[in-house]
Amino acid sequence: MDFDSDDIYTTDVDTAAVADELHMLVHSGRMRSCWQLPPEDAFDLLGVGGQLEAHDWARIGWYGPLEIWRDPEHEVSDILFNGPDGDPFFVVQRGAMVNTGVTVHPRWVTWLRRHLLVRSGKLASLLDDDPNLLMAQGVADRLRYAVTMPPATPHGISLAVRLLPERWRNLDDLVQAGTISREASDLLLEALACGASVLVSGATGSGKTTLTAGLTQAVGRSKRLVLIEDGGELPRSANSLHVEALDGEGGFSRAVKFALRQKPSYIVVGEVRGGEAMAMLQAAATGHPGIGTIHAGSVQGALRNLERMAMLGLAAESGGAGQAAAQIVRGMVTSDVVSLIVVQIGQTPGGRRAVLAVEEVLRQGAQGQSGDHFPTSPLFRHDPQANALLRVGNVNGAWGLGRL
Repeated sequence: MDFDSDDIYTTDVDTAAVADELHMLVHSGRMRSCWQLPPEDAFDLLGVGGQLEAHDWARIGWYGPLEIWRDPEHEVSDILFNGPDGDPFFVVQRGAMVNTGVTVHPRWVTWLRRHLLVRSGKLASLLDDDPNLLMAQGVADRLRYAVTMPPATPHGISLAVRLLPERWRNLDDLVQAGTISREASDLLLEALACGASVLVSGATGSGKTTLTAGLTQAVGRSKRLVLIEDGGELPRSANSLHVEALDGEGGFSRAVKFALRQKPSYIVVGEVRGGEAMAMLQAAATGHPGIGTIHAGSVQGALRNLERMAMLGLAAESGGAGQAAAQIVRGMVTSDVVSLIVVQIGQTPGGRRAVLAVEEVLRQGAQGQSGDHFPTSPLFRHDPQANALLRVGNVNGAWGLGRL
């Protein structure tokens, strides 16, 4: 197969059978000696795939060297390639970074980048390329990818691929696994049912997205969700609209404002990391509660990050910041109309991923300065001695006062 050919007409090929054969060749180890060859030479040697035209590949969910680690038994969550020719692939396996020692011909890396872009709809075929896609991200067949090419990464094409689960774990699964207690999960669902907003905080790989998916699956059984992401990672529910945040400054904020016109019961933001924080707070204050994740190592860190990001959003809207803006943001974060709950997830001392704290933000209004400690009431705390998430306080917000 000549990848430089101009002949892109689809041929009459059983692409499903080709995909099955390619998967078998990887699993049997017969592809092992072919990774050092260019893709077209490997396909010719094995007698498979060479008859496919560029548009045929758009129908095949097979991803070359990534298939080495895609089987669930490998327990690999991420696959990484750093760019230089001859570099090995790295994987995150059972939570640890591992140098696999696997190297491939550089044409495989080019092929793989284009195939990810084709399968996620960013390129029409393997023959195409777009000079604007120096940095690109998306989701294809449960592979969440971020890829680059020179000159963005001068040493070559880089790949960062997260393997999404075939079935997202629901709250029952997470309770059974010890990630969260039944009492805490029931309280969070009651909070959402009563109009509170939930912010899931944690470090990279802590389980933020998994817990958020558990919440959205439960809430999505009866409510309409509008999910805003830049990769379409979270699972669908019966009545959910998934909105792709557009590239460029303010893309997430515009998407949140757009979501308000979509009759949402909840607005779900895959990761809060910019001015969309202000749009989320404004939405919650007008009766559209939200669920989101944020990168932070503690509840207070999450609230400070939320405050800082919301101030960026307010400054972009008003053309300035200052103490007045800080008081506006702080007043919204600590208002009873937003009713914010922060869930901190991370690793227990024993190395298990679990919810470490659930805290309710208390009403304060516009008092305090930017960066001050936020008033919170702990509801659950992980006890290292008991190795369990224990109830430590009662709800102060009107939605649960006297009941929870």
